[in-house]
Amino acid sequence: MSRLCAASLAVVLVAGSARAEAPGFAIDYDLLFEREAGAVQHPSPGVEHLELPGPVIVERRGGRVRATDQSGWGPAGCALDRLVTAAAAVLSCPDLFSEAQRDRVAGQLLRGVAFFAANTVPAMDEAQAHRAMRAALARERATLALSCASRDAAPLAFAAHIAEDPSLRRFGRIFETPRLPVTAPCH
Repeated sequence: MSRLCAASLAVVLVAGSARAEAPGFAIDYDLLFEREAGAVQHPSPGVEHLELPGPVIVERRGGRVRATDQSGWGPAGCALDRLVTAAAAVLSCPDLFSEAQRDRVAGQLLRGVAFFAANTVPAMDEAQAHRAMRAALARERATLALSCASRDAAPLAFAAHIAEDPSLRRFGRIFETPRLPVTAPCH
């Protein structure tokens, strides 16, 4: 299984890399409020409040949206952001990680991407999700601009941490319950 994850990530990263930048991981809150119109509460003028399974609370005031994951395990969108950072570090400095670590980070990233794709609004198909992942990884690698000589860099240490069993279990819990993959609160 772990070799399959790393191989899948490598194929996804290489396939179609010359295409124009894809839209990223996003939630269409206007569409969400439209789809859930019957469940929207209006506690005061100009305020829309929506309670979703997970639980996730979404509040819109004018054009501003605040979405909060209250699952107790952490917001899946934040977890995906962190996994993109870890995978970008591994891709930047693969020789600093064992094969098992690379496979675990790749597996978690693919799991996070699949979760986001299935639970966002609108849902993403596999091709859209992989384009968004490639674009996110490219942006993050450019942002990190890691020097592999600095083994103590925070993103490298974080990537190694993500590959440990306790982190694998935590991410497993985060992606266990289907819910809107919001990013707040991200600690």
